[in-house]
Amino acid sequence: MRTEPLGIPFRRLANFSRSWQAIAESRVPDGLYARTAANVESCRAAAEEQLARPREWKALAALLEARGKNYGVSQSTLARLDALAKGRAVMVVTGQQVGYLGGPLYTFLKAYHATRLASELEKQLRIPVLPVFWLEGEDHDIEEVRNANFLNKNGETQNLRFEPEQERQGFMVGCYEVNAAVHLNELAASLSLPNEEGMAVLREGYGGGTLSDAMGRLLARLLGPRGLLVIEGMEPELKQMAMPLWENVVDRGAGLGEMLRTRSGELHAQGWATPLEPTPDSYLFYLAGNDRTRKSLSYEGKLQTPGGTSEKLSRDEIKRRVHAGEVSPKAPLRPLYQDFVLPTVAYIAGPGELDYHAQLTPLYTELDVVAPSLVPRLSATLMDSKTAKGVEKLNLSIEKLLGEDKRVLIKELVREEDEQNSARLFDMTRVTIEAMYAQIKPVLSEIDPTLEGAAHGAAGKSLHPLNELQQKTERALKQKYSTALARLDKALTALRPEGKLSERVFCTGYYLAKAGPEKLLAALDGLPVDGKGHWVIEID
Repeated sequence: MRTEPLGIPFRRLANFSRSWQAIAESRVPDGLYARTAANVESCRAAAEEQLARPREWKALAALLEARGKNYGVSQSTLARLDALAKGRAVMVVTGQQVGYLGGPLYTFLKAYHATRLASELEKQLRIPVLPVFWLEGEDHDIEEVRNANFLNKNGETQNLRFEPEQERQGFMVGCYEVNAAVHLNELAASLSLPNEEGMAVLREGYGGGTLSDAMGRLLARLLGPRGLLVIEGMEPELKQMAMPLWENVVDRGAGLGEMLRTRSGELHAQGWATPLEPTPDSYLFYLAGNDRTRKSLSYEGKLQTPGGTSEKLSRDEIKRRVHAGEVSPKAPLRPLYQDFVLPTVAYIAGPGELDYHAQLTPLYTELDVVAPSLVPRLSATLMDSKTAKGVEKLNLSIEKLLGEDKRVLIKELVREEDEQNSARLFDMTRVTIEAMYAQIKPVLSEIDPTLEGAAHGAAGKSLHPLNELQQKTERALKQKYSTALARLDKALTALRPEGKLSERVFCTGYYLAKAGPEKLLAALDGLPVDGKGHWVIEID
């Protein structure tokens, strides 16, 4: 049974983009990003630029301190904001849509990675480097954040679905009120021995307030003692700090959208993914007032509500609403907003983010925003000892289980279990038949050249019943070895639910409830965070 972490190259796994693999293998072409990715010297250059920029350092530090106290960030971490207030600190930033019960595990992995990278950069840059998690609560797609999946004690996938009292179209998901008490009881009851400390952390985080508040409390409780600061992107003070950026965006109007489309076309022609597809006739931001509902705004001033009603705004009215803090950035503008208000030197990104950051490269220059060095987030599969034992019995490597198609795994497993090695016998028989026909073809050709073609056809007909017999044998083997196949299904459910790596499906709350904060963090502390491979860890 494996006790040490296992590293797997990303190229052997699905779901990791071309840009991700290019960074992991140090083969990023020039010009793909605004700054060299995953590079210490690149971070140093970014730090010099950020510290030289005029910025509301004291106000930013005060805001982070006030929100940190609300979330429960430790006092020792908040004390480090003194360096930021004096304009002497930079940041490693990451973020994600706020999720239910911590969101998918990869969200927590991003936050954790930020603390590790900030610590390393602080030693190398010799200046304070603060890790920050940006809560993205302005997103209005509730389907992306409402599901909390986990494995019950029988190894079956279960789902806890966040259902706010009243759903509103276009409403910012981070503003929904949440109380997960019933679901947390259900989670605890589904596990054999739920971890009491992990359950207490979840109840403390998701016991009331908004979805953004809950996520902030959870991260502050787990990683605040390790230096993590937490901020919500919809904070009015942050919106005001970004006012020069908003004005720039409004003034450029359709030009930014056209620049983005041109860049996307260039990348697409070179085979790079281009996930950002902004609406051609609309600004790269929504307007959202006190109702917290995002409304699209066309370049002609048409303000469209999710319900279908609309109104026409003059340019002066657009600017007035922007100055009133109603601006809510769309996906292309969110990273630029974040890096404008925060002194970011490195950003911990997921595969999709690495793709769309390549689309944003020219916008950083156009809007005069200091670009960070992009770093692929920590990627890991966590499995318990029961799953590890089941995998060991399969005689299939973890690498194959995570990377191979299920149909391929079934064939290989059946062949491994087949002591008579029927596949080898069929192969030998096939070779024998083909060899027999190969011997008689030259003789028949001398008698009559047309007979060679007939012999070739006869060989094919002879192999047809053999192939049918092999297929029947494989079906019989599957039935005979149903126990092994059931074990395979159980392993794939734990390691690759829904055909994806478990870090993308199972929620952070599941691992807290099952193993607890101490074991979870201890397991991650044993991993390198250089972004060179996916890690498999056994944890209970």
